[in-house]
Amino acid sequence: MKKPMPYDFLLDYLPASIVIKPAIGMFYIYFEGKIMLIFRRVNKNPQHNGIWISTRREYHNSLKTDIPAITDFDFDEGEAFDTAWLQLRDGHDDFEESAIQICELVVQRDKRIGKTTPKAIQITKANPEI
Repeated sequence: MKKPMPYDFLLDYLPASIVIKPAIGMFYIYFEGKIMLIFRRVNKNPQHNGIWISTRREYHNSLKTDIPAITDFDFDEGEAFDTAWLQLRDGHDDFEESAIQICELVVQRDKRIGKTTPKAIQITKANPEI
């Protein structure tokens, strides 16, 4: 049996034309040829649960200023991992409000959210009616 998508209430705040691709415990969100977000909720490494935000390092500070609940990835007891992805942890007090703000940035096509990749282009072209 497939696990339900976590944080599915956020679909109401995302464009209708997104493409969702499930993976092991994760749901990849694509929009207009870009990987935008990953929704993750699994038992293993629960500190990584929440919303992963596809971005670039040069946008980290401005995104964290606009949405203070966003953090860098911490993989080993507070050790930051150098990645272009940012995270909104599902246990944060402002999770729902911050998650909605992130979705609004996607709707607004904020240049700080999303990365064009060959796979993202392929997935969104293969699912134009979604």
